[in-house]
Amino acid sequence: MRYFTCLLLASGLCAGMLSAADQPKFSPEQQEVIDAHNAAREAALKRDFAAWAPYVAEDCIFSTDDGDIKTKAQLIEHGRNLPFQHDHSENQRDFVVHLYGNTAVLNLRFTTHEQFTDIDIITEMRETETFVKQNGSWLLVARQWGALPINFHKPTAADPHTYKDYIGQFEWRPGLVDTISVKGGKLWSKMAEDESAEENLPLGPETFFVRDDLGTITFVRDAHGQVTGYTYHRVDGQDIHARKVK
Repeated sequence: MRYFTCLLLASGLCAGMLSAADQPKFSPEQQEVIDAHNAAREAALKRDFAAWAPYVAEDCIFSTDDGDIKTKAQLIEHGRNLPFQHDHSENQRDFVVHLYGNTAVLNLRFTTHEQFTDIDIITEMRETETFVKQNGSWLLVARQWGALPINFHKPTAADPHTYKDYIGQFEWRPGLVDTISVKGGKLWSKMAEDESAEENLPLGPETFFVRDDLGTITFVRDAHGQVTGYTYHRVDGQDIHARKVK
């Protein structure tokens, strides 16, 4: 389970402020929303919760990247004495602000770094914040964040001559078929509704992954060694079995 403080603390660091050259054009009111967002993050960076609190509603809903719901008080209590040198974010980008009267929705992307004893974890995140305007100021009422499906698996060595065994069509359900092909010595996968194919990269014996998906597939053979399908292993532990139909 990821730390539920990663948004308030790790992503609260301001290293990723947009530079003037990179910042898209915003209306004055849209910029007010971004300014409120940045001011709250600046206070979080300094662990100045007295300065942070006025930007956040008392009943603000914090929905974490592992599905938990946290309160404003819980985040303050947890973060008050938590060292921040091992958790930080950078490269805030792709700001989008939509205004609906006195309500604003802000969406952005950023990168978090988390330092552990033996590894540094880098995660691409996307966050959505909802603000309401009260007494002339924008107040945060809800925040949700989650990791983007960026794959850090490293391909292993494989024998491309074995790829011919996997060629065919694999049915997930009626109407949803994955076509596996070989081109240029690489294994490709194209789902029925996709515009283009994605490369299947070897991860182990009979197991592959694609760059923009955190799951993996493992091909299944019968007693005669013929490929009869594959199992898609979702990142949450659930498996989907696709049978070879052609």
